[in-house]
Amino acid sequence: MKKNLFVCGLCLCSFLLIFSEFALAKTYTLRLQCAYPKRFPVGQCTQYFADRVESLTKGNVKIKIFEPGQLAKSTEAFDALRKSMVDMYSGSMLYFSGDVPEVNCEWLPYSWANSMDVIKVYQDYGWLKLLDQATMKHGIHYVAPVSVATMGLMTSFRIRRLEDLKGRKIRAVGMEGMIVDSLGGLPVSLAAPEQYIALKRGLVDGTDFPWYTIARWKFYEVCKYVSAPALHSPGIVEILINNKVFESLPKDYQAAIDRAGWEAFLYSLVSGDALDIEAKKACNQHGVEIIRLDAKEVSRFRDATLPLWEKMEDRTEISGKMVRNLRKFLKASRKKAK
Repeated sequence: MKKNLFVCGLCLCSFLLIFSEFALAKTYTLRLQCAYPKRFPVGQCTQYFADRVESLTKGNVKIKIFEPGQLAKSTEAFDALRKSMVDMYSGSMLYFSGDVPEVNCEWLPYSWANSMDVIKVYQDYGWLKLLDQATMKHGIHYVAPVSVATMGLMTSFRIRRLEDLKGRKIRAVGMEGMIVDSLGGLPVSLAAPEQYIALKRGLVDGTDFPWYTIARWKFYEVCKYVSAPALHSPGIVEILINNKVFESLPKDYQAAIDRAGWEAFLYSLVSGDALDIEAKKACNQHGVEIIRLDAKEVSRFRDATLPLWEKMEDRTEISGKMVRNLRKFLKASRKKAK
């Protein structure tokens, strides 16, 4: 009897100890400003990230996602993040390239060719650490990249040669504008929701945007041609967190956020590949022609954008390392292909 009471007592103590650990565990709620609505692929990926963080921390870290503009405008989100007005941000850092010029390296054209390539660049060629170094200068931790699927030119006119772009007005912002300019086009800065009307009215002749929008944004009504290969396969945005907030969390919760970020990245790549298949089906269904440039023209397009690579290599010490590492990756990929 005494032995049974002793065993029962040990079990009760163990239960109370475990219960007290969960009961006393501090909980955290982080405010994340997303640059995209929840129904958008990046918005869905951000929700996946938040759910994984909550699961990995057993509910002790919750991430509350705010719709675009609720806490800060997209163009002001970096400053809000830096000043702790928001805890996290999910969206493109191209808005903040003046503060973090290294982000332009993520948008160098004709770099990685598929999802497996981009994983290698960030994981094996140091981009994840280098981008964290770049944002850390502003007190911000770079959690993970996020795929926006294949992104490139969709136009109302055929592109078969480099000269076909000369003088054409293409909606493109930030680094995308520099790319269009290097190809001979005229970049036009427009907010994403304004593109359809601008294309319909002939105010622009095309856009550089994710191809899945051919169907989802009904761009098939105003863009009858898609130019391949794409400028970005895939395009990349980011998940960021204020570093003071990040460092205030227990180490295992920090690890959970980084792990959830990488898992969200892989999730976005799988989702992006599915979106690319959807885009091709939409093109066939709605009579949108995918024009594939021949090898000679692809080389001409690449050569025209090389000055951008050189400019970014000389921009900062970190961007220089990123470009050189990307060149190493491409060289190794070509050697392996032979």
